[in-house]
Amino acid sequence: MMISLPRVRICALATACTVVLAACGGSTGADGSATPTSSVDVGKAAPITPLDAATVAKARKQGSVLLYTNADADQMAPLTKAFEAKYAGIEVRVLNLNDTQTFQRYATESATGVRTADVVMATDAVEVLNFVNKGNVLDYRDPNLKHLPEYARLAPGVVSMSEDPLVAVYNTALIPKDKQPKDLASLAALSKSLKGKVGTTDISNPHSFGAVSNYTAAHGDAGWKTIETLGPNTGVESGNGNLMQKLAQGQYQATYFVAGSVRALIEGEEAAKILNYTYLTDGTPLLPRAVAVTRKAKSPDAGKLFVNFLLSVEGQEAACKGGFTPYRDGVTCAYGLPAVEKVVGADNMMLGGYPKDIVKNKPAIVDRWKKAYGR
Repeated sequence: MMISLPRVRICALATACTVVLAACGGSTGADGSATPTSSVDVGKAAPITPLDAATVAKARKQGSVLLYTNADADQMAPLTKAFEAKYAGIEVRVLNLNDTQTFQRYATESATGVRTADVVMATDAVEVLNFVNKGNVLDYRDPNLKHLPEYARLAPGVVSMSEDPLVAVYNTALIPKDKQPKDLASLAALSKSLKGKVGTTDISNPHSFGAVSNYTAAHGDAGWKTIETLGPNTGVESGNGNLMQKLAQGQYQATYFVAGSVRALIEGEEAAKILNYTYLTDGTPLLPRAVAVTRKAKSPDAGKLFVNFLLSVEGQEAACKGGFTPYRDGVTCAYGLPAVEKVVGADNMMLGGYPKDIVKNKPAIVDRWKKAYGR
């Protein structure tokens, strides 16, 4: 069954990771699906700790921040607008690159003395840790760190600005809502009767690798059994855009480990008639979106100020409007961590920063996944 969407919706779905949230009112229903409400208890906000006046003055003198990020400019727009309003005279320049491009570009530019990123933002745990190990990160300790959970502290100088969930998404015309599995193990069982009609992204995609590594780290052999059951029955796409477009068109009936930035789009007027997402109640992987000030930053103080803003309650509220998943207490956001926890429970939120020995274990994880998926 083929289902058509207006061209603008197809374009939006094809860039599923660049969703811009129009509003923060809403949360998720008890069955895991999305319903707009503001009933989630987000807790009490901790104090916001700004940088000292001397650093702020130097940041203003530097006048700009160059950010290399895997987030689209539209996704970053609410954050940059809020920062520039708070710190008039400091411009945030955003260059959208995937994680590999970010670190390769930084290496080339820093080696030749060309202006390079002041701040990097990335999802790929292995790429980030390799970047740190090469001495490319300034060991900046933001004063907000004392207000953040331990899992947000990823490495020296590296901190999470968002904890982005991976979700399952269904075509409701093909699988009615009351038949849609709410956990990955149940989806794996269903996949046996949906050969080729279930989709995910390739392990080379940082979201897929992060989801698989987190899920199997939490569930061990049982988690791998679920992945290996899904493998022969799953179509594999390079990115979330193709995955979501084929789901909307009916080529896939179900998808899993989809970037959580699709949540707000799915609640749009047209998409909600076709698609529905759910958090995975047997374990929702949450991938930290890391930020760090670089060692070769031309505007290091402006970079520090920008990171400081990202970690503040005000910055986290702006991040929500861009489709990120804030985690600080006191941040009202339909797609924040409390909304996820309400559905899956604290025990099923895979929040652990980077899995232990992730750099060393990556080749084995990739090889086992490829064997399961016949790649």
